[in-house]
Amino acid sequence: MKKLLVTYRVKDVEWWILNNNLMQVWGPMGIRFQIFRQKDTNLVGYMAEIEDEALLDEVLNNSTLLSKSFKANGVMTETIEMLEEV
Repeated sequence: MKKLLVTYRVKDVEWWILNNNLMQVWGPMGIRFQIFRQKDTNLVGYMAEIEDEALLDEVLNNSTLLSKSFKANGVMTETIEMLEEV
């Protein structure tokens, strides 16, 4: 299993918390999420658990799906940071 910690800034935190589509897009692929936010900022993040490690490479290489997901969720792409569990 692969675990990732992903953070980024969004345009509207309240909207993102209520409407992000992480589970709808990525959940059917077997990815589980725990969502976090930094109080009084627009910084949000999540811990993702990916059962199939090969799926991580597939997801990261699917720029169309990632781009659509980021745009739909109001992600400021220049602020994305991703850490992998070691």
